[in-house]
Amino acid sequence: MSESDVKPDAADLEESESPSYAVDPAAVEALRVRAEAAERKLREVHGAYASAKSELEATRARLERDLERKVELKFADLVAGLLECADDLDRALAHGATIKAAAPVVQGVALARDRFLGALAKAGLERIAPEGERYDPNVAEAVGIVPVADPEANDTVQRIERAGYRLGSRVIRPARVFVGRLVS
Repeated sequence: MSESDVKPDAADLEESESPSYAVDPAAVEALRVRAEAAERKLREVHGAYASAKSELEATRARLERDLERKVELKFADLVAGLLECADDLDRALAHGATIKAAAPVVQGVALARDRFLGALAKAGLERIAPEGERYDPNVAEAVGIVPVADPEANDTVQRIERAGYRLGSRVIRPARVFVGRLVS
């Protein structure tokens, strides 16, 4: 093969160059306008997507809070119902204490009651026993008045008829108490 066969001549190079096209300014302007419109539409869609995403996240957070609150309320209702069982055990203990022959049974009931209340305490239940404290209607329900001669004992809890309970920060059952009232 000769050198002339390998190297193309200048005439061949001129023919192989890409032809130049005439650019229509109106067509370029039309394409620019379409591109700007597409970019605007993309920004609108992106904005709508971001807005919908943030709204979805806010809704999800609200639903989670609502669900937690409902579970908390249902659990409090369950515990309140179980407290009636604890009251029954307390009444059984009080009655059993009056019968000497029932002492072994009373000990068993006391053990069962303590384990029951211990399990509820692990779940967050706290006993409210405000005896000797100032009467607070947020945690106790006054069921009676006890006359007192000491001014310091006025408006304080003198006796607890039934203990109250709190689950977390919520009072699920107020204590039933007798409140001291100063007599002259």
